[in-house]
Amino acid sequence: MKNTSLLLVFALLASSCASIPRDAGVADVQRAVSERAMANVEPEATPSATDDDRIRALLQDELTADRAVAAGLMNNPRLQVILAELGIARAELIEASTIRNPLFEMELRFPGDPFHPYELRLAQSLVDLIQLRRRRAIGRAEFDAAKLRVTGEVLRFAAGVRGDYYDLLAASQHVAMSRTVFEAAKAAAELAQRQHDAQNITDLDLETEQAQYEQAKIDLARAEQRLVLAREALIRALGLRQASAEWRLPAAFPPLPPSEPDQTELERLAAARRLDIEIARREVEVAQRRVPVARLAALGEVTGDVHLQRDADGARTVGPGIELPIPIFNNGAAARTRAEAQFLRARHALNALLAESSSQLRAAQSAVTEARARVEYFREVLLPRRQRIVRLTQLEHNAMIAGIFQLLQAKQNEAEAHRDFIDAQRDYWTARNDLDRALNGVGGH
Repeated sequence: MKNTSLLLVFALLASSCASIPRDAGVADVQRAVSERAMANVEPEATPSATDDDRIRALLQDELTADRAVAAGLMNNPRLQVILAELGIARAELIEASTIRNPLFEMELRFPGDPFHPYELRLAQSLVDLIQLRRRRAIGRAEFDAAKLRVTGEVLRFAAGVRGDYYDLLAASQHVAMSRTVFEAAKAAAELAQRQHDAQNITDLDLETEQAQYEQAKIDLARAEQRLVLAREALIRALGLRQASAEWRLPAAFPPLPPSEPDQTELERLAAARRLDIEIARREVEVAQRRVPVARLAALGEVTGDVHLQRDADGARTVGPGIELPIPIFNNGAAARTRAEAQFLRARHALNALLAESSSQLRAAQSAVTEARARVEYFREVLLPRRQRIVRLTQLEHNAMIAGIFQLLQAKQNEAEAHRDFIDAQRDYWTARNDLDRALNGVGGH
């Protein structure tokens, strides 16, 4: 019987260790991120020369949002901090699957005649053995939840890189448009000064052109500062250590996709991809498994032991023993109440997420729809009209019907429409990024 018990204990230990992944669940996280973000996660202990070469290769070509995400996932040390949580979660799973060490106690008594009396005691927590399967199940559920949380953090990081990229692309194009407006306003102000000197325009006309020039100068400086801040944000996101990092941005935002998914498709995708709901389900499972464990809290440390004792006359005795707490003052009510309340809280949190998920998807889809309509309106209606106004004003100017200031103003208005078009495109891709966040259940920044 004794041998059978020992074999059972060793079997439990072996099975628990075999079920713990040696890579701390990194492969599961890599697979989940690849499916949702189309990007690879590679944990590295220390940066290597090979990594630097790969980063340079990603940055030497035209930088796209996908390339920026790939570089950030490969290079940013903050991501390695996130992935290190997997090792901690694995350690906690090992601890939950491991039986506590037995206690050995030895007593020597003096004087003793003719033999030195002693007492040996080997003790083991019985509750620890009884609860091993439950603790291991709790540890496994917590480990799965930790993998999901790390996956969510990685996806949130990737979405943040995309957002920073779109901000930088918009800021870069804003500087170009602001410089165009500035040059036009400068030319208009210089021309106005010459015409005023020749007494061909009034003081009011001169002040108006000078004010527009000064405003364009301020707008250009503000756009250049936003570009600096956006660039630094992306440098941090990519984990680059040098502010002199070079990359080549595309001249325009990518074209809009042919169509957008409908609400039914979004609901289907969210049901398969939302990590926050899956994490909440794991937390409900953990809390539910803790309830029966808490019900034994009143027992405290029930310890079984074996005594070997030799008296002074040389007589030896051996036998089992047990230490059992008497639940007079603490009957375990606090532990049971806490576990039941935590289970109730976890279940309500899951229900709240399930109730809110559809609304979040609808709101994100609405933002994408509005931003897409705005981009299409600028592209198909407003910009062509502004360009036509410039052409018609140019014709009238050539025919000496319209003045030079009208032509310059038409070109400034066209540039302003282009700046608004840039904002509309940035808003669209940001909304698409937020829609992906909602589908993955990773929230905002």
